Amino acid sequence: MTTRVERVDVDFAPPPRQRIGLFTPGNGLPRLERRDSEGNTTSLIDRIGGGIGYEALDPSLTLATSSFDPCDAATVAEGEGALLEWNTWGIQIGEECSTLNAADGTVAAMERRAEARLNAQTSYLGEYTFWTGEVGGTQFDAIAPTAWNNIALTNHDAMTDLTPVDGEAGPVEAFGLIEEYLSDTLRGLRGVIHVAPQLLPYLAFYGIGQRDGFQIGASLSDHIVIAGSGYQGTGDDNVAVPDNRTWIYATSMVRVGMSDIETVSDYTREDNTAHAVSRRSVLAEWDEVAHAGVYVCLTDPGPTCAAEGS
Repeated sequence: MTTRVERVDVDFAPPPRQRIGLFTPGNGLPRLERRDSEGNTTSLIDRIGGGIGYEALDPSLTLATSSFDPCDAATVAEGEGALLEWNTWGIQIGEECSTLNAADGTVAAMERRAEARLNAQTSYLGEYTFWTGEVGGTQFDAIAPTAWNNIALTNHDAMTDLTPVDGEAGPVEAFGLIEEYLSDTLRGLRGVIHVAPQLLPYLAFYGIGQRDGFQIGASLSDHIVIAGSGYQGTGDDNVAVPDNRTWIYATSMVRVGMSDIETVSDYTREDNTAHAVSRRSVLAEWDEVAHAGVYVCLTDPGPTCAAEGS
């Protein structure tokens, strides 16, 4: 008796992506949207090229920090915060290939490659700019003629420095300072703790961060930890720090938006090359109620730090 073996094509499920970045779809952070008078929701990505503006929460409201009698006629009305404006920035990736001895469809192939690379690297490129404030080699607040109001994580003029008086903190102490700051500032609202990828093993070792599906959460609180692939660990105005040192930043919840990818392509006749450039606009913003940072030493492992530079 002969057994016949049938050939069957099997589609293997792709491995899950590590969706712990800021611009990675599925990370659970709220996305930009608006709702019209009929209740229909539309993504603000439709107008992302012009940025957004809104009234921010006023952190100085005394009503929000005290108990009161709701029947007291003297109860003050809730105030309004200052108008915040955020501009989007663009990210792009290009591809180039010789058309000599190439098959038909070279330009289309370049377009597909450029789009695929940009889609894969959006998280890194967006997070790099959000951390550093660098767009085309220029910082957010120095770009003319837009004079952007965007604030980078590393803009120390706009943040609260929680670094201890001795000049640095270990990972556990740093997270403790961040947790206390977010509790005092957000008063129960959820915040975001931003760390460079080099800190991930320390979060696991000390048990101060725990992965839950597609997110990392602070182990004993409700705050989200973002370890963006583009986060640099740098200090004020993106200044590099010594080895085994990094900065941790904290903000209120961050809203992100991404436009669809647009691709342009052409030939260069002089050298017979095909070019394709894929671009998209991205935005990351928060209400600025909370923004703090801590300078951290990374020991391997242990609670104490050697002297800087040793």
